[in-house]
Amino acid sequence: MTYEYRCRECGMTFDVTASVAQKVAGLHPKCPSCSSRKAAQVFGAIGILSRAGLSGGGGGMPACGPDGRTGCC
Repeated sequence: MTYEYRCRECGMTFDVTASVAQKVAGLHPKCPSCSSRKAAQVFGAIGILSRAGLSGGGGGMPACGPDGRTGCC
């Protein structure tokens, strides 16, 4: 799998490829720009479903449930 990290020293964002087992054991990747080992994993935004669709800004999912609610298809 590929994990995204951001260096706490220089701010560079970089990818690290590692197995799940390696990730669970603990990764301490080295920044390719400044060689620092002070990097934090970057997590992307997650859409949260509600009865009205996706939270935080429009669009939403189509109403396709048996009672016209979202999230069943």
